[in-house]
Amino acid sequence: MRARTTATVVLAGAVMVLTAGCNFISPQTTTEHYDASDGISVDVGSIQVRNAMVFTDNGDAASLSVTLLNTSSTPRTVAIQYDSFGTPKTTTIVVPADGQTRRGTTGGDQQALLNGIGKQPGSLLKVFVQYGNTTGKSINVPVLDGSLAEYATLLPSPSSTSTRVPKPSDAATPTP
Repeated sequence: MRARTTATVVLAGAVMVLTAGCNFISPQTTTEHYDASDGISVDVGSIQVRNAMVFTDNGDAASLSVTLLNTSSTPRTVAIQYDSFGTPKTTTIVVPADGQTRRGTTGGDQQALLNGIGKQPGSLLKVFVQYGNTTGKSINVPVLDGSLAEYATLLPSPSSTSTRVPKPSDAATPTP
């Protein structure tokens, strides 16, 4: 009887180890960070850069679409540097304390226009993000166009508050 109990315990232990063995050697993918959209994300000190993308239709003028989150109790002026025809250019975005600022996003604040990026849709634009004396980070931001309906309104425009004037052909045609 004692041998039978021992054999049952050993067999049960072997079954548990063999059926759970995959969990010992496989990484748990739910704990890995990934960007769920087309953009890229990075943390620079207390600033979290989320879903950064650049939109252009001609490879020259572009609109940076990004959300910046500030986890500190001090407002931050974030410098975003890019290469414009061989010359470094910088645009700045102020992020309030314990707050967020969105640029070039649907429902976001004004556009962050980048001129002379020299990149076509489908390529990557190297961008350096920094604020104050904090060590910055270089990221490769995807360059996209407005061919998808959800991105069509994110292309650069002279004024982010401009409205489209409907053409006569846009008017609904009444049906009898």
